Amino acid sequence: MMRRSCVVVGLVWAACQGAHAQDQDFQQVLVPLFQQHCLDCHGADEANADIDFDKLATAEDLLARPAWIDSVLDAIASGAMPPDGEPGLNQAEQTQAVNSLRAMLRKATEHEPPTGIPVSRLNRFQYNNTVRDLFDLDRDVFPLPEKLMTRHHNYLHDRNQGGHPFHMPDTVQVASHSLQPQPGLEGVKPFPKDLRAEHGFDNQASQLTLSPLLLDAFLRLSVSIVESPQFNEQTVGIWGDFFAEPVDSSDHNGVIRQRLEPFLRIAFRGPVDDETIGRYTSYAIAKMDGGLSFPDGMKKVAAAVLSSPLFLYRSPATDPSEQPFVLASRLSYFLWGSCPDQDLLRLAATGQLSDPAILDQTLTRMLADPRIERFLDSFPSQWMQLENVLAVTPDPQINRYFALAPNLPASVQMVLEPLLLFDTVFVEDRPIADLLAPDFAYQSEFLKTWYHSELSPPPVDVQAIEVENQQRDTRRRELQEAIAGLEAERSQLVEPVRRAVLQERQRSESVLPPVDLKPYASWDFDGDLSESVRGLDLTAHGEIQFRDGRVVLDGAHLLSKPLPIDFNAKTMEVWFQLATLEQRGGGLMGLQVTGGLFESIVLGERQNLRWMSGSNGFERTEDIVDAYDETIADDLLHLVMVYEDDGTKRLYRNGLPYGQPYQKGQATFPRDVTNVMFGLRHLPPGGDRFLSVSIDRARLYDRALTVDEVEAAVAQREGFVTTRDLVAAMTPDQRLRRDQLVAALADHREKLNQVPVNIDPASVVRAAQQTYDDQLRTMMQAREFQRVPIRDPRYGGIITNAAVLSMTSGPQRTHPVARGVWVIEVIFNDPPDPPPNDVPPLNEEAGDKDQTIRERFAAHRDNASCAGCHTKLDPLGFALENFDITGRWRDVYDNGRAVDASGTLMRKHDFVEAISFKAAVVKERHRFAKAFTKHLLRFALAQELTPADTLVVDEILARAADDNYRLQTLLGEVIRSERFSAP
Repeated sequence: MMRRSCVVVGLVWAACQGAHAQDQDFQQVLVPLFQQHCLDCHGADEANADIDFDKLATAEDLLARPAWIDSVLDAIASGAMPPDGEPGLNQAEQTQAVNSLRAMLRKATEHEPPTGIPVSRLNRFQYNNTVRDLFDLDRDVFPLPEKLMTRHHNYLHDRNQGGHPFHMPDTVQVASHSLQPQPGLEGVKPFPKDLRAEHGFDNQASQLTLSPLLLDAFLRLSVSIVESPQFNEQTVGIWGDFFAEPVDSSDHNGVIRQRLEPFLRIAFRGPVDDETIGRYTSYAIAKMDGGLSFPDGMKKVAAAVLSSPLFLYRSPATDPSEQPFVLASRLSYFLWGSCPDQDLLRLAATGQLSDPAILDQTLTRMLADPRIERFLDSFPSQWMQLENVLAVTPDPQINRYFALAPNLPASVQMVLEPLLLFDTVFVEDRPIADLLAPDFAYQSEFLKTWYHSELSPPPVDVQAIEVENQQRDTRRRELQEAIAGLEAERSQLVEPVRRAVLQERQRSESVLPPVDLKPYASWDFDGDLSESVRGLDLTAHGEIQFRDGRVVLDGAHLLSKPLPIDFNAKTMEVWFQLATLEQRGGGLMGLQVTGGLFESIVLGERQNLRWMSGSNGFERTEDIVDAYDETIADDLLHLVMVYEDDGTKRLYRNGLPYGQPYQKGQATFPRDVTNVMFGLRHLPPGGDRFLSVSIDRARLYDRALTVDEVEAAVAQREGFVTTRDLVAAMTPDQRLRRDQLVAALADHREKLNQVPVNIDPASVVRAAQQTYDDQLRTMMQAREFQRVPIRDPRYGGIITNAAVLSMTSGPQRTHPVARGVWVIEVIFNDPPDPPPNDVPPLNEEAGDKDQTIRERFAAHRDNASCAGCHTKLDPLGFALENFDITGRWRDVYDNGRAVDASGTLMRKHDFVEAISFKAAVVKERHRFAKAFTKHLLRFALAQELTPADTLVVDEILARAADDNYRLQTLLGEVIRSERFSAP
């Protein structure tokens, strides 16, 4: 490199002339700049960022502080300094200052010893990948919540290995399982997640320490891996070559050494001496001599290898011959997050990796290999700090949909959008500016809904529902009035005939002789529920009334105590009157076994009688008669349910057999667990309904009544006339008119039944909301993301997506400072200093509720100690204020005030909202490329950058600029840099 080569210039005259020119440049260019623009903030009285220009008397003073040069160079080149409110530099002044500072930085760092490769422990992600590759495992070793995206159809595997351009599929199947990580090997638990370095990554050597507790965890982990029941010949690709019993068992020592040499070479990432191989071979033989089988002995060796420092640590070269292997390891852990494969180790062993042509071929192979997925799983998510979005918890009062599914928040969909964008920019080798303002995005149906809909269910037309309800009420009222008129006419027709029949019965005494039926139990509902003969107490469930010597059940039911007799060859009898018929159906009488079987006679929707039986939530019904029963219009009805000895059930209505005998199954109702019930609740199709009935009296007979006995029971009822007797006493004209009235009543009641129930508008609204919620929950589970064109420039890119915008907000309001910090750290790699300790945090509750967030920040920004940072941060954060706490666009705040997202980027790009802000950032693509490359280099080196690395980054950018800073080009130039391959 040029800054290295200038060291070899040995001419004293030239050196003196250079030093003189350097001092002259310092005095004529930099000193006036510092005095005019910098001393107020960086002088003896106030040395912001610990930079005090009063200490710089000569060029040598500045050259002794390369970190200062680097910081000032970056501030002036980016336009961040001088700060707002101070006179800025014109273009010529800025260019001259940048050139002078860059020359001084080169001079200040040219004699610095190169930063060596530090000892670095494998982090959890690298450990998992290395073990997978070492054993050729078909699954992860343990759950990895740090893996934010899982490609369920891995398009990375479909790319052309020849390196030809590959277009991402228009539809991909991906998901984030980070909150519920997919399992690894059974019985294997991960060690704690490694913390990210400040403003950095979790692979930084300075963070990857090894405590005694963690060392013990590694020892136990290595054993648990090989002893997992899922670690076997089906899951381990090298089983046959490493663990399987050899065909020839005569020379275990030779076989084990032969198997261990390539295994240890990969595990320890380089050549292994004979002594080490021999030590592990002896260990295996000792285990086998102790009684272990060959596979189990090799498992013990494998566990020992996994707990070795040579496996757990990547170390710098201690000898020049080791440097190619260090380079191979750095390459593989940068791009694959894992150990070098045999091809890389072979190139290292032959010294070919130092050949630029071979290095280029190797780079092409590695970028095309499916293992590049590990780079895409680690770098972009950490660079964009996306793990933070999974901890977001917006106030559900502000947005209830974010956490609609408790274990599946909206963030698991949001996090995938920027990751898919990064995948696409890599796979299609696009310019990295496409990360900022692409013309496409990968979005799921959920994200499309989130961004572009009102995020509410379809509106319910309550007024239309109310109009429809009024129409139904009118129709019901008309039918009810017609039914009442028909029933009045039927009563006028029937009552004289009924009285005549009763009078004739009294004159002729033409009644059957009395029959003593002797009921086992009898209930006469004349004001209470006490038994009138003997039998069982009844208990009311629900509200009941007594009226006219009857008990009225309107949604209530009666239940007896358990019968002390088996219900076989028994009879139940009930006299009742239907209190209402409209839209009702329910049980008249029945039996119930405690906690189990039930059986009853029910009235269906068409007032037909049914047997209903069931048990434990299962229910079946069977119509006895399908046709409309005319006798329900009669005042008092008599119903008898007979259980015969052979299990047959018979039903009698008004003394006559009704329908066909019923025999379905052999249900039994044993003593002490069977209850009698009246008016039970029933759930017919169409809704929760019950029978409204008044019961006059009921009887339980301890035997099956005969047909004659049933008829006698009817005949003995004083004042009761059966329908058959009533019709027989009518004239033909009366009979015809009665038939017409019954038919008309049946028709009107059927029409009344068919009038739909009124709709509750509130329930419709709730149902619409529930349906919408269910749709969103389904969308949240979807794995399909489609490539869509960006037609709304407010969205798209890594800055304006719901993941980033949500994770930089609080539970109740947006945080412009947090958003500004994210932009300046991630996009411009210029992390701000922490706020001074003596500055109180912003009180979010202070101030008028009608103020905007910008107005509430005004007083905080006026603090002199805060102004410097806020000058940089606030424009970046307020540029995104049109996005709410979950990344949805808004034009006004909740208080009705308009959002002001205007500002200026780097003093030269005015913007009014996020669209023009992104356009301004794109104009600074070189600045973004420089920041991105610094992130990339830091990740590749696994260590902090030094001031000298600024010059390395400049050289990388100079070589990548002609290719418009394409992502794969930047990756290649980082790897080709001397800094990457330096020992």
